[in-house]
Amino acid sequence: MVSQGAPDNVVAVPDLEVHPELDPLSITVDKVGLANFMGDDSLAVVLDHLYTYFHLSNVGEWDAMFEHFPGHRTADTAMLTVQKEMMDKWFHNGLRNRAGGCHIRYASPWVDEGDQQVALLGLDLNYFLDFFENFEGNPEGMRLTLQDQYGKEAIEYFDFNQFEDGDTSRIRQFEVNAESSMYVLSSKDSLHCMFLPPQISKSPQLAAEMMKQETMLDLLRHKREYFDKR
Repeated sequence: MVSQGAPDNVVAVPDLEVHPELDPLSITVDKVGLANFMGDDSLAVVLDHLYTYFHLSNVGEWDAMFEHFPGHRTADTAMLTVQKEMMDKWFHNGLRNRAGGCHIRYASPWVDEGDQQVALLGLDLNYFLDFFENFEGNPEGMRLTLQDQYGKEAIEYFDFNQFEDGDTSRIRQFEVNAESSMYVLSSKDSLHCMFLPPQISKSPQLAAEMMKQETMLDLLRHKREYFDKR
């Protein structure tokens, strides 16, 4: 239950470390306006893996989650270890990055790179940063980062109390509702899907390890022509 003083559109925040089965994550598809260029069967597999990827992140199962990150394409394994350690540290210290849902509106054709194929999803993203009571710090420090990634108008901030089993806990929260995208990388023999956010382009060296620059540009051009301009 959420306190009576909370805004109407705020919902209770589950502690997914304790109750991973309560994850409210949903992956939906635009049934009317979907622009799908990879085929229905292929898209169904991608979305099943996308749900798994976000859910594992939501509940803090980092080793399993990183099976959906193309770590095999970078030689910097130390970087991945540090990422896992930092994510685990903040997860247990009251900061949760939580995907609420994705509404898929565009799926590009696959681009063949020989050892892998790459595609691009266009989606409406619902995303939260939840700050539990044991978080030490000022959540406002994350505002500019979120605005830089998603735009100022896409961000809302809430500060409210919620009740559970007679106990009161304070929740501070950023909610993001924004148009976004996601790169999908897959081995062609198994269609095991791995995912990269659009911000990968801001790290050119890492992006070059994950896919060819020509592939990234081709996918962005296709999305602009067949989806963004509609």
